[in-house]
Amino acid sequence: MPLPSPAAARPVGYHVDAPAENLLFSVYRCWMAGFATSDAACWDIAWEALAREMPEENAKPLFGEFHHFTRTLRAHAANEIGWRPAACRALCRDECLILAMVDAAQREDRVQLLSAASHLLKSDGLGKALEATVALAKAMARAGLFIAPVSAGALDVMTRMKPPSATTH
Repeated sequence: MPLPSPAAARPVGYHVDAPAENLLFSVYRCWMAGFATSDAACWDIAWEALAREMPEENAKPLFGEFHHFTRTLRAHAANEIGWRPAACRALCRDECLILAMVDAAQREDRVQLLSAASHLLKSDGLGKALEATVALAKAMARAGLFIAPVSAGALDVMTRMKPPSATTH
């Protein structure tokens, strides 16, 4: 598989070493891998990533919110959600939309949250998925993890990106 160009991989100015974004995607990707492979070891790796970065009393609720968030997105996605392996330093289109959703939820920007979500999710499950996104965003904020703001222009670029034809892992 050819590597994406750096500009296409980071349309929002996402920096792979930014602590909140890095943790968001390393844990999210482990949850996605666990669901895709039915291998609980992936979820153990997600737990280890959280436990390495914060005290256990912060990691426990965040772990549960990641589980709820990932399960809910998968259940209400319009198509299979694209994601990349945990070690990949680039984001696919669907991951960019998830980044925009979590950022918008942290900033209580309902317009951006709905805009990003509408490109990823079915309308009949939108409410549950938005609730799960807000819950994850709040749990991350309680743990001191804040996503860098995604601009309206960056969101526009994301929505024009080609959706993955299949899971990109």
